[in-house]
Amino acid sequence: MSAAAERLRISQAAVSQAVTQLETSLGVLLFDRSVRPPALTLVGRSVLRCANEALAKLRELDDTVRHAASGRMPLLRIGMLDSFTSTAGAAVLDRLRDVADEWTVASGFQATTFQALSERRVDAIITSDERPIPEGIEAVTLATERFLLAVPASRREDFADMAEVVAALDYIRYGRDAHMEAVIDGFLRACGVEPVPRYRFDTTDAVLRMVAAGFGWTIVTPLIFLKSMVPARTVRLAPLPGPALERRLRVAMRRGESPWILQRIADASRQALREVVEPAIRPLVRGAPTSFVVGAAGSSSARPKRSS
Repeated sequence: MSAAAERLRISQAAVSQAVTQLETSLGVLLFDRSVRPPALTLVGRSVLRCANEALAKLRELDDTVRHAASGRMPLLRIGMLDSFTSTAGAAVLDRLRDVADEWTVASGFQATTFQALSERRVDAIITSDERPIPEGIEAVTLATERFLLAVPASRREDFADMAEVVAALDYIRYGRDAHMEAVIDGFLRACGVEPVPRYRFDTTDAVLRMVAAGFGWTIVTPLIFLKSMVPARTVRLAPLPGPALERRLRVAMRRGESPWILQRIADASRQALREVVEPAIRPLVRGAPTSFVVGAAGSSSARPKRSS
């Protein structure tokens, strides 16, 4: 009791009174006072262990708040679109090293939806989610990319419309991303065709390797093609015949939560896309200079769209 009083810089009587009040509130004896000096009872040792754990958590909470106030987070969980992770992810995270002590990056589709953000399964997302932005979520456009027709490199003809493509080659489809499927299906219906896929794969990488091997055609974006690492000489990328189809890449966080992090991720992402991704895409899609466009700082968010 005397040592505790000295450490806390209060009187010994105050320490004794505080211990007695704690015992009364818990309804147990924490100290065995029949021995000298008083020793912790069995319950007292258990309470001490739990109290130490609680104090450690409080100190962790204090550290977290102080980290956030100083501009550095202990942990940041980010859902990152798979094609973005594979092409620009390393360059982005390299520019964000000082933002967090620890990063958790998930690239599955479910981790990159606005729903994942609303449910606090992640702290930020880089996404192509096409659904309306929920209340309380702030999103910033990073880039816009047009969907392209991918055919074997041996096919050099210019197709007048999608009906010619369907008549000439088998359709190869990927089906893991339901929203991507819906966008492409809607485009094909608008073109007046509903091709039955002869081959279906879960991943875009597998689909593009089938195209490269001469099995048929598919629809991809520049970023998806770049991610696949399929040799450019084996696949021909061309603008889609008919109305252009676009998707937007966006970074999003919950509104009002560390807006400086949203801005840092947006700036780092645009910089990586300009310096790393654009130069790699440019030679792949000759004749389609607007197939991939990085947004300007402060770009607002918008839904994917078709344009004439």
